[in-house]
Amino acid sequence: MEITIAQFWSSGNGSHATTHVDLEVEFRGISANKEDIFLSGTEAPTKIDVKALLSTEKLVPSACLTKIRVPYRPVKSVLLPLPTTRDRLPSGAQIYGLTLTYKFTLSEACDVTPHVPLLNNRIYDTKFESQFYMISDINKHVLAMGDAYPKSVKLSKGDYNLRIFLRHDNTQYLEKLKKLVLFIEKKFEEKLKFYSQPDGPITGLDIFSSSQLVPGETQAFYIGPVSEDKLPKDYSAGTVLLGKITYGKDSLGNRKGEQTGKACPASSEIFYIVPPPAKVEEKDREEGSSSSKISLNQRLEEEVRDAKLKVLSSLPREKIEECEEWGRFAASLKLEYPKHTPLLAQILEGLVSMSSNEDKKRHDKEVIDAANEVIDNIDKEELAKYFSMKSESEDDDAAETKKKMESLRDQLANALYRKGLALAEINLSEIQKIERDDDEFPSQSDTALAVDDTRDLFEENYAEFRKWADATSHKYGLLTVVHERRCKRLGSALKVLNDFIQDDSRPPEKKLYDLRLSLIEEIGWTHLVSYEKVGILVHFPSDYPLF
Repeated sequence: MEITIAQFWSSGNGSHATTHVDLEVEFRGISANKEDIFLSGTEAPTKIDVKALLSTEKLVPSACLTKIRVPYRPVKSVLLPLPTTRDRLPSGAQIYGLTLTYKFTLSEACDVTPHVPLLNNRIYDTKFESQFYMISDINKHVLAMGDAYPKSVKLSKGDYNLRIFLRHDNTQYLEKLKKLVLFIEKKFEEKLKFYSQPDGPITGLDIFSSSQLVPGETQAFYIGPVSEDKLPKDYSAGTVLLGKITYGKDSLGNRKGEQTGKACPASSEIFYIVPPPAKVEEKDREEGSSSSKISLNQRLEEEVRDAKLKVLSSLPREKIEECEEWGRFAASLKLEYPKHTPLLAQILEGLVSMSSNEDKKRHDKEVIDAANEVIDNIDKEELAKYFSMKSESEDDDAAETKKKMESLRDQLANALYRKGLALAEINLSEIQKIERDDDEFPSQSDTALAVDDTRDLFEENYAEFRKWADATSHKYGLLTVVHERRCKRLGSALKVLNDFIQDDSRPPEKKLYDLRLSLIEEIGWTHLVSYEKVGILVHFPSDYPLF
């Protein structure tokens, strides 16, 4: 052990004078039987034995979990030879690149740090030439990048892709890394409790806070597990919580002579393995008051119907053949259950997701027809009566009725919303057709009359929509933008659209940026048009950038 004493650099001339120093070194501390503590995640506490080595010490344990690490496996791995001539070693050996793609979801905005335990914090002692990563949103917009020393980045709520790029001339090494585990680290804060008896976490008694340690004698206490309601909600198998534990306090004097307590600098790491989530016990349908009134045959029919709806929602709708198969199945279910509102609402959403660029007008009319079926199938008078009265009953029947009515209200609002957007699209296409073929139309008055009819239908639908939903909410704000634009209130439409785009709770959508660009062009702000076009290219690139 070496102790060095020197005068401060600003001592001036005094630094040449003789200085007398009185120095007292005191050795003390608390020793634990475990350097790093691993908690299994079960209800059983972990025992810690501590003792004072040289002098009497006050044991005041403190432990706090500050980080959570969630593991991920690659969803895609691509191993390819690098194309350029410089991607060869002097011996002629080909260098290969491995690109690993991970997907993760954040339920709320937070700071995240990617960790790869095998590769991070190693440069000269690693076998791999490079290790780079990029974090991007679902639109391929890169939000962060890094290398062997990952850094924290603040991300909003949503879905993200993380791509890791590795290089080596030996493909066997890279093949072994195709399932490389990645940890996404987020902030977490939860203090652990201590007990003097192993049954303390169950009984809630025998809380341990502090004690006096005599040199040479061992003191035992127990670290309790994290309560289930404090665990993170979006974790998977292999999730680990990390933190630190200290055992004592130093009493340090300040300038006024008062004593202040400060945690010891020496601490140990804590690793808490998160247990599997507990399954939520679902109430048996036979125990419900409403279910007990349903016969067995009726229950079987409902189960079969719900299973068919689940299959309908899972069918792919990307190719033309898949869309046709989905349409035939949806038509057969509509014949079998013509008055089942959830089925009609699901068919409407399926049609909306199958946007057609070839015959946009026909597709919009199909959406309008499907929306009308949902609207006509809901008893709006009964719905209005229910929400006009305040229900204070808390029995199971009242809760089930409230859930059913809220679902019907949401389905009605969504159908009116989809119908309004489709009517606006048809009206806009007809107006553009008149402007484009103004000189060629033999009966312009008939077409103008059709445009007026579509405009009246839109206003009628919008007035009905506002009865059942908040038109300014982020869920339905796009229809308000369309309405304000049709009323020539372009500034108001742009304001609502900007609030819609700046909402961090949903990923950016290109159609919203294109709509904002068209609004700016219609207003005449030419100085912002070029800026907006560049912004669209930045937020929605055609492909990922190269490493």
